[in-house]
Amino acid sequence: MIRKTTNARKMPVSASTRRPINGHRSVTASAYNRAANKGITASFVGLTPEQRRFAQQLQSTSRKQSIMGATNTSNIIARPDFLELLPLFVQKLLILDVFGSVAMKSRQQLVPYFKFIAENKKGETPAGRVLSSPFVNRQGVDPNFTGRVIKNEILTEGDGTVSLACAYTPILPGSVTVRVSKSADTTPYMDDGSGYLKDAKDKQVGYINYSNGTIVFDDESILSEFQPGDKVTATYQYDNETVGPDEGGNYGANMGKGYLQLDEFNLVAEAHQIACYWSIYSAFAAQQEYGSNIGDIAKEAAFSELTAEINTNGFQALERAAAPAPQFNWDASAVLGGSVVPSDYLNMFKLKLNQAAASVYQKTMLTRPNKLSVGTNVASYISMIDGFQAEAAQETVGPYKLGTLDQFDVYCVPTQDPDKWVMSCKSNDIRRNSALFGEYMPLTNTDAIGLANASVQQGYATMYAMKVVNPETVVSGRILGVY
Repeated sequence: MIRKTTNARKMPVSASTRRPINGHRSVTASAYNRAANKGITASFVGLTPEQRRFAQQLQSTSRKQSIMGATNTSNIIARPDFLELLPLFVQKLLILDVFGSVAMKSRQQLVPYFKFIAENKKGETPAGRVLSSPFVNRQGVDPNFTGRVIKNEILTEGDGTVSLACAYTPILPGSVTVRVSKSADTTPYMDDGSGYLKDAKDKQVGYINYSNGTIVFDDESILSEFQPGDKVTATYQYDNETVGPDEGGNYGANMGKGYLQLDEFNLVAEAHQIACYWSIYSAFAAQQEYGSNIGDIAKEAAFSELTAEINTNGFQALERAAAPAPQFNWDASAVLGGSVVPSDYLNMFKLKLNQAAASVYQKTMLTRPNKLSVGTNVASYISMIDGFQAEAAQETVGPYKLGTLDQFDVYCVPTQDPDKWVMSCKSNDIRRNSALFGEYMPLTNTDAIGLANASVQQGYATMYAMKVVNPETVVSGRILGVY
């Protein structure tokens, strides 16, 4: 009979060195204690107790064989003894704070609107100019469009035209001033009330027919040698109450005309999707060891990626649409060089921002910008300006609301040029928004499917559209002289 022998004397094991494994203690937890008893902590001299325990845990776990491939696409060593699973970074959806919103009832959403357009030329208003629409306001820019005054009507622009005629008749005698502009030199000629045009020295140079508006110059050199940019204009008054007949036998007062044109802009929702995979083993271990649901974690991660892309696309769209305005750039070199009082000079940056906002209103006569997206360096300067109120301290991921400065809500955008700022408009009134965001399909997930190869897969998707509908309300500038 073969008898098994050993050279080592078997030593009794006390209860203090061997503990039974039960439902509240894992095998790897016992392995961790054995590693600690072997003096692993000797190499962690100088660490605090908390740091030492953490380092011991990492060292002990790294020496164990990986329990499983935790997720696709790389294998992550499972750490059942770790205190808890660290949460993922999740980004907030900020784009609706900056963009106006549109409810999309179909994947392609047409937003119709009317434009009021000048049908004919009258004074300083050319034919085809949009006088008014939900996104354009040029009402009253030419205060004479409906009256009897015709101001700066262009009769010819450098094409050598000899025959000139005013468009609106009958002309009131003594009201006509014809200006001939050549090479930035303008010469006025005025009618004397009897139909004759005279220069500043009261010399007769031509005549005008009040009935049909025809203008003739006796001296042909007045209209010779025209260059591009040269022009002849007339300012006059006409009888806008006479209903005819005119020389052509037509009845009706001669007046400016406008018409309505139906237009639309198109929002087309695009699909954005992502898939996530994990093993049933990792799902089991995550639930068993950490009390965490991998399905919920995957959903949070996927939705956060989709949200982050929406934010990035939106801020980049505004940045691309913004009209660069160098006159609103601000040079910080004076502050950095110590040549001015920083607190006073920083308010000049605030002045530049307000001038930029005023320029948008001057140009559009519709709205003033109230949203400001800034790079990280611009954010540092804005936070020092008088009147800035920082948002309540909070942990942030990706773009975040920095605070408020007067009428501006300020957002710090890390994907933007650090020295650049972009202004835009946001309103509950759809007409006063710089850009619109339409969500056709909200963030949605498919059912999780477990396959025979022990993998689980789930999809996450959304469909949305975004469009800058009024680029004239977006302006950008830079901080110069930084380092």
